[in-house]
Amino acid sequence: MGWLIAYDIADRRRWRRVHAVVVKEAYRLQYSLYWLPADAADARRLASVLETMIDPRRDDVRFYALPDAAWCRLWGPKPWGNGVIDPLCRRFEPCWRPGMPVDLAAVDL
Repeated sequence: MGWLIAYDIADRRRWRRVHAVVVKEAYRLQYSLYWLPADAADARRLASVLETMIDPRRDDVRFYALPDAAWCRLWGPKPWGNGVIDPLCRRFEPCWRPGMPVDLAAVDL
């Protein structure tokens, strides 16, 4: 199982603290969007830590559960460096060559 983590933190200091925790646990996909390959217990543990760091009146942190069969096609810069291998990453199909055509009709939704 995996989790999509998204956050919008209003205060720069809190953002840096949240970012420092999330970046150690999850793969960065975009500015404040991460993929966490973890079971529900580990996701709850991370969510509990983040809950103590945010201001719930001003900040927004979300965890979206991804089923095991979930896939993602990536375009643009690599979200993680060369040589980074994770067994769960195989369901991500990289497409990092500029100008490569997108064939969404070939995707099994």
